Amino acid sequence: MTLDLTPKNIADSKHLPVGTLSNEPIPSAAAFIAHPQEWRSGNISLPDKYPDPPRIGGVVTEIFGEEVSDPWRILEDLESTETQRFIAEQNALSLPLLTGHALRRPLEKAVEQCYSHEQMSVPQLQADGWYYWSFNAGTSPRDILVRSKDLVRDFGRAPIAEIQTGSGEPEGPEVFFDLNDQKEISLYAHSFSPSGRLWCAILQDSGSDWQTIRVYDTQSKKAIDTDLGGSKFTFGVTWVGETGFIYKRIIDYDFVKGIPNFSDGKFGMYYHRIGEPQSSDIGVLQFTDKFDGRFVGKAKIVSVDAKADSGKRAWLSFDLYRNTNPETELLIVELPGGTGAVDGKIIQNLIYNDAKFVTTGFTGETYYIGSLSSEQHLFVSTADGHSTGRIVAFDTSDWDITPPGGTLPLKEIVPVHKEGYQLNILSATFVGDRLIVLVYLKHACASVVFADARTGRLLGSADAYGTRGDVELDPDTRIPVPKEELQLARKGKVVIPEHGQIKTLSARSDTDDFYFAVDTFVAPPYILRGQVIGNASGGVGLEVEISSINEPRTTPQETLVCSQVFYESHDGEKIPMFICHAHDLDLTRPHPTLLHGYGGYCSPILPHFDPFFATFMRNLRGIVAIAGIRGGGEYGKRWHDAAIGTKRYVAWDDFAYAATYLQAQGLTTPSMTAIYGSSNGGLLVSACMNRHPELYNTVFADVAVTDLLRYHLFSHGAMWLAEFGSPDDPTDFPVLLKTSPLHNVASNQTYPSVFITTADKDNRVIPGHGLKLLAELQDKMPLSASTQGQGQGLFLGRVYENTGHEAGSKSLAKKVEETTDRLIFALMTLKPE
Repeated sequence: MTLDLTPKNIADSKHLPVGTLSNEPIPSAAAFIAHPQEWRSGNISLPDKYPDPPRIGGVVTEIFGEEVSDPWRILEDLESTETQRFIAEQNALSLPLLTGHALRRPLEKAVEQCYSHEQMSVPQLQADGWYYWSFNAGTSPRDILVRSKDLVRDFGRAPIAEIQTGSGEPEGPEVFFDLNDQKEISLYAHSFSPSGRLWCAILQDSGSDWQTIRVYDTQSKKAIDTDLGGSKFTFGVTWVGETGFIYKRIIDYDFVKGIPNFSDGKFGMYYHRIGEPQSSDIGVLQFTDKFDGRFVGKAKIVSVDAKADSGKRAWLSFDLYRNTNPETELLIVELPGGTGAVDGKIIQNLIYNDAKFVTTGFTGETYYIGSLSSEQHLFVSTADGHSTGRIVAFDTSDWDITPPGGTLPLKEIVPVHKEGYQLNILSATFVGDRLIVLVYLKHACASVVFADARTGRLLGSADAYGTRGDVELDPDTRIPVPKEELQLARKGKVVIPEHGQIKTLSARSDTDDFYFAVDTFVAPPYILRGQVIGNASGGVGLEVEISSINEPRTTPQETLVCSQVFYESHDGEKIPMFICHAHDLDLTRPHPTLLHGYGGYCSPILPHFDPFFATFMRNLRGIVAIAGIRGGGEYGKRWHDAAIGTKRYVAWDDFAYAATYLQAQGLTTPSMTAIYGSSNGGLLVSACMNRHPELYNTVFADVAVTDLLRYHLFSHGAMWLAEFGSPDDPTDFPVLLKTSPLHNVASNQTYPSVFITTADKDNRVIPGHGLKLLAELQDKMPLSASTQGQGQGLFLGRVYENTGHEAGSKSLAKKVEETTDRLIFALMTLKPE
């Protein structure tokens, strides 16, 4: 079989409006590649032995007739003396090897260059006329939230500290919120009130999942309320008018002492009135009794106009989940008198006595996207046998005839895609009271389709070169077509790349503009503007124009390219895989290769710019491959269900076949293959390390789930039972025991080198997971074995301080540090043949 790695989107990477990125290789990297004996330590001596694991606190338990040993149980307790000693000694071992390497500083500079360009989020227009977006010049520890009323003039400019007065225009947008002077505090999410006069910030301390909520007046930019604590996974609050909002909080929150770092309990949705103490908040929907075992992503207001004085009818919806599966029941209540006439007790009473449902039965997700002025309310839904997604709606009149407890009759507006492409549930956006922008996943790449919101009629698409959708263009619709896009690109206009992701769409129902970010594996994201022109009434068709908001101030270099292949897995299923590399890399010989995957939670790996990947390609002259294995959401529900629970091995075998494919094509060899995964992806690479150690040379397991027998006992791990299988189920337990990475490390096996990383404030996947696997590996394969020519891998661990689970909560310095650590470990361990 001939491997086709033609860089089909090579034209795209020429024209992306981003800053210049270096393509210079590390000066001494070639020497390390050419002389394998120098790879292991970079001329730094290894110690004679690993740190001693804790010899106390181990237990042996009989579970369903099986004797299960857990010698490192004490490492689950982060505060224990033994755990703290173990962490300190692991860092004392790894830090000198990683930071003292001869190429440390050059690699740090290379990673820093991947961030040293102006970074901006999608602008969001508020009702008071202000546009808000985040900005980072590429050097600040964290992004700054800025604003302006003149987007064309100010977007892309560096912000000024305060609005200038007197004659002359300001030199950039106004700084609205800056966390750079507050150590280790990050902005997790935020929400504006309907008028735009109030703003609610969801703040994280050191990356912890526990959050603090703070309210600001947008005119004075001053905090106006007492901080609220005890919140977790609050993806922005839900404003109910201007006087209060709904947020998620632990029920037994201690308003004086707060909460322990790793404690969890029952949660609920609470109504908070501005200016009142948190202790008086009303639990409008608590996850107990009839709602026991449920949780809510984010409540949403359903209304043509959610402002308190609009006079429009308004509803409040809650997406009820049973677990982390993408399956909801959508509960909805009407707010009598609109959003300005209710309080917490009224909402509580409505939920428990007068609620109705948009969907029931947990057959998929349903998500509100907007309301037409005709009082038709639009939702994107994968429920009720339409798992690839469609647009549905109910009319206000339908509400009036549906009894409490009943399910609203839904009308289909846009059917499922005729080619079966997966509709991204969070990327269906309502624009200007007349357009729906739909982003489908076509083999994990974005395919943009426009539809008339009133009729559901498909208007056309804005696909990239080589990936034209199957929707025929309406003759009344003006949308750039691929050849025109390429011609415009050469003139500095816009290009939507073939292998790209469209993310973070921003729009309002009362304006005709919308904004979205385009992201790829080969260059940083950039922002585009869409505009709806024309009127759907009177037979005049809609027109959609897409353009750049601002002209790039630097000319990017063409350095990286991305292709996509489809390889055959163990059962014949075709798996999509992106293959990325420098555009001038000689693919006729093998290269160091970094294979990445996730394969869980129905979450697809979509094209995104990662400085780890970019530096590996540019400076280590390697290949980065990203496999869209089953268990993820690349093809929706069927892809997820194929590797869920005790069928997780399907995802792990998909991943192993990706490595086999790359090696069979001559792109790499086992001794030059590294695998990388984070969180569930960390579980993936840890399990693959056990199952097929001969395929890999280096393993990066970050914040990994490694103990499949006890994961459900910590934080909100019980919500993962449907995802991984239940250790308390006599049918699931034997499978989990045989596949749990921690319980299947064999002392008679030759393992690849493993770099285990975790974070001291990670209260989603507790550090104990990684620490226990590290202790198991080091105890069964002592360091002396790797220094006696026996070929055993090197096992290092790092526990990062004052950081949490998600990369987005980390400062620039910490991102650079962690990325450079991985690159150094790759240099130390990968071995060319």
